[in-house]
Amino acid sequence: MTVGERPDRPLTFGQLSVWRIMERHPVARWPESYLRATVPVPAGTSMGQVNAALAVLCERHESLRTHFVTGPGGPLQRVMPAVAPEPEHVERPGVRADDAMAVADELARMPIDRATEFGRRFAVITDEGRPAHVALIVDHIVADGFGLRRLAAELAAATGAGHADGRRWLAQTPPQPWDLAVEQRSEAARPRRTASWERWRQLLRTLPPQLFPVPLSAGETPGRIEAILHAPRARANLALVSARTGITPATVLLSLTAVATATVTRSTDVVLTLQSGNRFASRWRSVVSSMNQYAPLPLTLSPSTGIFAEFAASAHTAAFSAYRTGSYDFDAVTELVQAERDVELGFDHFFNFMAHQVTPAADAPAGTATPGWVEEAIPHRQIGPRFDVKIREGADMPIAIRVDPVLLPRDELHALALWFDEQLHRLATGVDNTLSDVLASCARATGRGARL
Repeated sequence: MTVGERPDRPLTFGQLSVWRIMERHPVARWPESYLRATVPVPAGTSMGQVNAALAVLCERHESLRTHFVTGPGGPLQRVMPAVAPEPEHVERPGVRADDAMAVADELARMPIDRATEFGRRFAVITDEGRPAHVALIVDHIVADGFGLRRLAAELAAATGAGHADGRRWLAQTPPQPWDLAVEQRSEAARPRRTASWERWRQLLRTLPPQLFPVPLSAGETPGRIEAILHAPRARANLALVSARTGITPATVLLSLTAVATATVTRSTDVVLTLQSGNRFASRWRSVVSSMNQYAPLPLTLSPSTGIFAEFAASAHTAAFSAYRTGSYDFDAVTELVQAERDVELGFDHFFNFMAHQVTPAADAPAGTATPGWVEEAIPHRQIGPRFDVKIREGADMPIAIRVDPVLLPRDELHALALWFDEQLHRLATGVDNTLSDVLASCARATGRGARL
């Protein structure tokens, strides 16, 4: 066997989830799930140095040189020997960061054949022949958001930038997905597999069929609209609410998303889909692979629950349990769902919190009284979840809401985005305290009645 090559192995649970979720989508739509990043190149760095740094990445991380193929027993990962990549060269005089990202977007539009191509593309963007930026594009089966951040950090450090995380990671021997796949199916991992299996059995025993699971076909019809709330006031008020209640910023927005979902679906029983990063074990925390898996979170928003903070506290406990059992064999769970419910496994009502710099500091600024504003965006992804709330990093903590317009028309979508800003302000100033108040506020804002 060639040096660097490994025997074929089944996919990791995260890789398998991506494979199964995408295999029903037309190949032409696969690029909608590709991840992109750009890395500035320090002045004075030669093209040879950039190429050498990319070769180092491919040698260090097996996911960058893996083919994903179909075997007799299911999909397999086939790790290939390390070879120097051949990045594209794109000349853009006066290139800026947004120009580099436009190049990455363009390169991400063509599907990647997972069986014959590596699930990544590299491009060196030059300014009068000098390397200025490198664009990284990865298939989601190769890396999740964390994995892409590690690749970008290592590339920055390898090209001479003073990137502390990149230098630290370059000094380590990285974990590999091939080894993770072996461990996940080992006897030692049986207790974790059993815990996840039992959680799925409990969900199917207790949730009514009309609530969960969502038929896979529900997200296959293209057509999504998106609104992005930009609101520094919301970020400041979120910190205040968190400090006052002792509830994490992520849980506060998770709870508000549950209220929004109840309003959109006109039901006080909702099932949110969390994305568990599954990076709890120190050995696998920094692996470059697709680790995320969907973790269903059922919640009941009874107006009689009492104060909003109590509901949020219970949601936190439930979410923690969902995250901890979020690593599972997708094929085994699909078979269970088919046997129990006679439906293909699908997910909807997504929540993803990435604004990790919002801290519950007691001295958080009160924030401006100026409300936020809504940007109308064209979502890159036109299939998948019909209701998707994503809180991004940034000084204005963008809250991106992508929906199927059949579920929520554009005018109501804009009203819902602004409601997140207004509701955080009301919670921070003590105007609303009960869950009933918050439910009624959302229903009024979207024009869906005084309350559910």
